[in-house]
Amino acid sequence: MNYTVTGKTDGFGAQYLSVMSGIAFCKANAIKYNYVHTPFKSIAHSSGKEESLNNFIGIPNTLYNKNNEQINITVPFSGNVHWANKNVISKIYYNDDTVELLRKYYYSSPKPDIKNVDIAIHIRRGDVSIGLGDRYTSNSDYNKIIKFLNMKYPNYKIVIFSEGKIDDFEEINGNNISFRLNECIEETFHSFVCAKILVVAKSTFSYSAAILNPNEIYYINFHHGPLEHWKLISDFI
Repeated sequence: MNYTVTGKTDGFGAQYLSVMSGIAFCKANAIKYNYVHTPFKSIAHSSGKEESLNNFIGIPNTLYNKNNEQINITVPFSGNVHWANKNVISKIYYNDDTVELLRKYYYSSPKPDIKNVDIAIHIRRGDVSIGLGDRYTSNSDYNKIIKFLNMKYPNYKIVIFSEGKIDDFEEINGNNISFRLNECIEETFHSFVCAKILVVAKSTFSYSAAILNPNEIYYINFHHGPLEHWKLISDFI
């Protein structure tokens, strides 16, 4: 049966993760399901960039439905993948073969030239603020994370990626810190993919980048569970 993921209109990270989930689900059930790709149609916070972001993720033309084949199943994401526990998501869905396939797609299109990033920390702001929902992590909590990272990796530089003004982060302190705020999606995302160490926010944007990143990942708990090899930041602070 032909299976596609489409219908979401939220941000790039959420939509890319949904595509990843569809590919992972079909690969795990290859006898029954064939993934057919539907490009992003409308991306929140990125109006007008849909075409470039479709190219950015590198899904090959061979997966596009160009012959008007029948689509048997259309979903906004694969719930089997999104809500899987740590063991299932790593062994069945985002296993080595599937992650390697996703990386192959991703690197098949041009990427920004990213200089070495030792530690990338994603602080989700913009669409979250103090007291709104469970996606907000305070600056004081990030100070604990930075203190731990400074002690464990004293020679590594920390780059904080976020949105807003530098004044919004005046509480943040630590050694070897710099900020990159309000940068374009492609540069920020690829910095996360390339970082030697990535601290994932409660965000599908850095979460999906972490799936592609082959290095060390620190995970802040939220409703998408960690891959098996990721480190829970709560174990260290």
